[in-house]
This record gives sequence, structure tokens and C-alpha cells, in this order.
Amino acid sequence: MLRSMTTATEHQTQTLRIEGMHCAACVRRVERALIKIDGISEASADFIAGRAVIEVERPIEQPSLSAAISGAGYELIESGEAEEAEGVGGIAPLLLRAGPALFLGWGIFVAMQANRWGEFGWNPDVFFPILFGVATPTIAWSLWPMLRRAALAASRRTSDMDTLIVLGVTAAWGYSTVSALFGGALEGADASRDVFFDTALIIVGFVSLGRALEARVRIRAAAALTGLLELAPQTARVVENGLERDIPASEVAVGDTLRVRPGEQIPVDGVILNGSSSIDESMLTGESVPVSRGSGELVFAGTMNLDGAFSYQATQVGATTALARITSAVERAQSSKAPVQRLADRIASVFVPAVVFIALMTFVVWAVFGNAESWTLALLSAVAVLVVACPCALGLATPAAIAAGSGRAARLGILFRDAEALEAAGKIDTVIWDKTGTLTTGRPQVSAVEALGVTELELLRAAVAVEQHSEHPLGAAIVAHAEDMAIATSEVSDFRNEPGRGAGATLDGQRITVGNAVLMSSLGIQVTSDGGAETPVYVARDDDLIGVIRLSDEVKPGAAGAVSLLTQHGIESMLVSGDSQATADAVSRQVGIRDVHAQTLPIEKAGVVEGIQAQGRRVAMVGDGVNDAPALGQADLGLAMRTGSDIALETAQVELMQSNPLRASQAVLLARATRRVIRQNLGFAFAYNILLIPLAAGLAVPIFDAAGGVPGGLTWLFGERGQFEPIAAALAMVASSISVLTNALRLNRWQAGAT
Repeated sequence: MLRSMTTATEHQTQTLRIEGMHCAACVRRVERALIKIDGISEASADFIAGRAVIEVERPIEQPSLSAAISGAGYELIESGEAEEAEGVGGIAPLLLRAGPALFLGWGIFVAMQANRWGEFGWNPDVFFPILFGVATPTIAWSLWPMLRRAALAASRRTSDMDTLIVLGVTAAWGYSTVSALFGGALEGADASRDVFFDTALIIVGFVSLGRALEARVRIRAAAALTGLLELAPQTARVVENGLERDIPASEVAVGDTLRVRPGEQIPVDGVILNGSSSIDESMLTGESVPVSRGSGELVFAGTMNLDGAFSYQATQVGATTALARITSAVERAQSSKAPVQRLADRIASVFVPAVVFIALMTFVVWAVFGNAESWTLALLSAVAVLVVACPCALGLATPAAIAAGSGRAARLGILFRDAEALEAAGKIDTVIWDKTGTLTTGRPQVSAVEALGVTELELLRAAVAVEQHSEHPLGAAIVAHAEDMAIATSEVSDFRNEPGRGAGATLDGQRITVGNAVLMSSLGIQVTSDGGAETPVYVARDDDLIGVIRLSDEVKPGAAGAVSLLTQHGIESMLVSGDSQATADAVSRQVGIRDVHAQTLPIEKAGVVEGIQAQGRRVAMVGDGVNDAPALGQADLGLAMRTGSDIALETAQVELMQSNPLRASQAVLLARATRRVIRQNLGFAFAYNILLIPLAAGLAVPIFDAAGGVPGGLTWLFGERGQFEPIAAALAMVASSISVLTNALRLNRWQAGAT
């Protein structure tokens, strides 16, 4: 089955739904098959979510993709199939194979134990062949998918966890078959005539059941993305020539006028033309409090219109909406690989051959140096090693945590570009904050106008003539103030922007310069700041100061809490601003930051970041403007507000969908929690194999011999010989995978401030 979903982003990616991947070896096999296709520059598969994201130089035809994936031993899921059906379709066949195997396996186990302890004296020449006839078809039915994938891997001179399961089950079945049909051969070889059909059945049953449980947990881990895809409404109400009609949302074009009524979802992104309402944007920003939106303000696809009706013009449709970008970002984050995951994948790639070698040596050692039942003990030990050492937990450890962490981040309105950004965020120990638009609202207002030798009207006319061409928030505030006073703008020539300092232009033959004290100093004009939270903007005509326009900017409500949250977790905050020292100090006192760098140019902000990095610290930069882009690029992690400039968003590795500083702190702390879960999972996976492989190899046998036998309470685990039972090994293998997955799913409930 195939389901291909093309996402038109700046990376030209295609997302493919793939069925059958269940371990790191599957991922590598799929990636190698895809990268061989002409036109695919990069491929990254994720077996947790069951998909692969490919970067393409041109559109790739579906038959080519299908052939490549089928050739690797997997299947693509057809487009149009429901996500629910996809999940059920992946679990049901596994349960169908697990049920009969477990039922029959435990039935044979009980029957054999009853014969042993009840001393019924069943004739093995009759009883064992009956067991062979009953067990063999069920083993073949349940083992077939694993056998097919193991054979495919062998044909490509590779191996995976299916290889281990098939070897273990086949060994147990083969010994049992010889014992059932050719018992004399075993007696002649001084081996006990036992059958382990129950062991083979229970192992394959447990593995199938474990994979069904894993599939269910994987569906939960990827539920954040599935939920996002279902948020956008399927229809839109278009207004044409004063008449309204419903059309599929996919047919809406940029520029169309749409109408939204109370209680309806917004179908595409756009700008409100008339009307107003309260909008629930929690699915985008993670903020549960509705926001008011009116004429000229943006609304986004998938958000809920609560209480008002309005008309708006579509500005972004299809794959370019904010919702589509979130979906694409989550896909990239979950399908990409963090450095620690690449390490785990490399370890897993050599793990299977190593385990096969250990199992072989275990068999040889027990067969040569064991007691009279050495062949039986050798077989059971080798089977237990093969089963218990399946690297399921190792392969699941990192991608499960990445999927859960990035999904939780998406629900909070935090978008990590990829898994590498998520891992980098978890190592941050210093956060550098921009001031304007990041810690403050970025909507300063003129609080005072001081004219020197000119009228206030002349001062404002000169300032707004320059600032009308500037994108800086301070310039926008001056322009807005002039508009409120009905001051007409004038045309200027030779406009020149001075990043981090101000701007200048020629007005009526005179050079007008508007900016901060640094810019004034470059003109030979010395000014002094009188301190306080107000930001002074100086206006000069030629080389003479003609006035000061003072502006004030409010600190965002969540700024102090964001800094405090980082401090509680041992992460230091710094403030870097192009504003005056007095203004920066005033803001820093309000939010609780001690280390302040003021009057810094954009390139100097990057230098501040580099200087902190030179001290061996991991630095995150939070900003929103064009002047923050160099620092965002220099930092180990860049976080940009959605409301910021395009260049800031493109430079940063993390996009914050809500203009709330608290989201930046949550991004760092959630990434730290994700990294901690990855380390826990990897530690558990390695410890599990380090501890259980020696037990499976029979290390406990001489220990129990020296202690006088296996205690009664442990015979279910070690049998009568002290050998770790293959059935127990299968159960332990499944339990290890489920433990890793459930540990990762804790991230779905992560809250700000959680440790």
C-alpha cells in the first residue's frame, strides 16, 4: 500500500508513508533504497512514525518510489487511506499472528508440564510427532513475515532483529523436529530427547504481540502530527459578487475573499477586511486564552472563530499556511536524526552480527564442555542469546523520544527545524535575549517630543520622512504618531539604513539623520542620556541636532517568568540590545537579568555570542528582527518569534509560533527533558543487553550448581538447570521495548517547570 504526501516547502520535500519498518536496520535499508533514485538528494526515514522524508531536486513519480521501497522489502501506503485505518491495519495482522502462536504455545507448555509432573507416561514416539504436526503450521504462519524480511536482508548481505528471531525460532523448531521424528539420532549423540515447540511458538507469539504494542505506542507518539493534519476544515465560504458559496478549502486561491461565522474554523491564512472576533489559536501557539483579531490583523488556518463574524482575504493557501508549515516542521524533526541517534544506529548495525557470533560461541562452549545434556543446554542457551539480545530497545530509544518531544513542542507552538536542533537545545546553558519585540512588546509609543530650534511639527515631519522607509519598530511608532497627528509625509531621496543605529535621507536638499547616540556621535554630535526606561531617538539636520523623540516600550507579561524559569534550572540569561544602556538596564531590572550588553550593532551581537561560546558555554539566542539574524546564526541554537522578520525565521533553528518569551524557555527545557529521556533509554537498552546476554548464555548455571540448585521461586525463570529460559528471554525482550516507548511517552505530558 502507498500513501505519498507532497509538501511544497523551501526544501522541496516529499513525505512518504511506509509500512513494515520496525528497527534501525529497516531505516537504513529504506534510506539506501531511496537515495539511489535519480533526483533524490537526501532521505531520512523514521520507523516510529512509519514514514520517510526525502529532499528532491524535481518531483519524483510514484511508481519509482513504490518500486524502490518494494525492492527493499517494505510497502508504501496508498494516498487517501484514513490514518485510523492505517494504524489498525498495521496492528491487526500482528495480533492475528500473535494470538494462535501464544494460545497453542502455552497449551503445549501446560500439556508437557502436566505429563512431566503427573507422570502420565505419554509415549514420546506418539506424543512428539503430534506436537510437531500441530505446532509446525502455526510456527510457519506466525514466523513468515519475519522469515521473509530476514531472507531479504540476507540476500543483501545484511542482518537485523528479524535475523535473530528467525535463527532462534528455527533452531528451537529444528531440534524439536529431529527429536520428534528422529529421536534415535539424538540418543546416539548423547543429547536429551526433548521438544521445544512451545518455546518456538511463545517466542514468535511474544515478538508479534510486542510489535503490535509497539505499533500502538508509535501511533500515539506520532499522534501530534496526525492531529495537526486533521485540524484544517475541508470547506471554505467564498464571497463573490456579494454572494456566498461553499467550496473545498483546497480550491481557495490567494486573494479570494472568505466569510467566517461564529463557531467555525478558519480554512486558510489571511488578513481581516472587516469585522472582528475572538480567535482560539491554541492549536498554533499552545496558548489557551483566545486573542482578539480585527481589521488588518492576521488569522490562520485551523484556528477557531469563537464569537464574531468577519470577512478576510486569503494570503496563504495549501502548503504555505502556518498549519502546513507546522506539519512540515514536525515531520522533518521526527524523521531527521540527532547525532546521538546516528551513533545508536551504527552500534545497532554491528550488534546483530556480534550477537550471532556470541550465540554460536555459546552453543560451542556448552556442547564441548557441558554435561550429559550438553546439546540441549547448548541449544537453549544459544536460542536465549539470540532472542534476548534483539536490539529493539536500542533502535527505539532515540526516535521514540524525538517523536514524543517534537510532538509535545508542536502542541506548545514550538517548532524545531530538525532532531539536531532538538538535541542542541538540550545542551544550552546560556540564553541571550534580544530586547525589542522579544522581551518587550515591540510596539513602542511616542511618549515625549523635544524640539530644539525648530517647531515640534517640523521635527516630526523631518523624522517621519525618513522613518517611513524604515522597518524598525521605533520608526514605525514615530510614523504612527505622525499619522495620529495628521502630519503629511514628504518624499525623500538617497535613503540609507544604518543597521543597529538608525537611518538617514535627503529632504528638501538637507540631510536628515534619525537614530541613536552612536549614530549621532559619528556625525560629531554629542548627546547624553538622562536614564530611565524611555528610548531616545535623536533627529539631526545636516550636522545639527534639532530634537529628541522619546519612546517607551512595555515589557511582555511572560518575560520575567521566562527568565525566572531558566534561572531555576541553572540556565543563565543575558540581555543584548542596540538601545541605550539606561533603557536596556531598565528592562533588565524588570525581567530579572543581571548581565546586559547595550548599544550593540547587529554584527556586534554575533560577537557577543561568539565571546560567550569561547568560554566553553552553549548559547541560545532569542530574537525576532533583521538585526538579530547574525547572532541567531552564530548561536548554538537560534530561536525566532513567528511575528518577527523572515530573515530571522530562516536563520533560526526553532520557530516560536507565539510571541511569548515563555515559549523560548519552554523550548530549551523541553529539549533538555527530551535529551534526558534519550540518555535514560539508551542507558536502559545497553544495561539490558549487558546484564541479560551473559545470563542467556548460561552464566547462572555454574552459580546455581555451586549453590545447590535453582531455588523454587526462580524455576519459572531459570528452569531446573539454571538456564535462562528462552520464553523468559522473549518476554524480557518485549518488555524492554515497551519500557523504552512508555518512558518516551512521558514527554507527551511534559509541563513547563517539569524536571
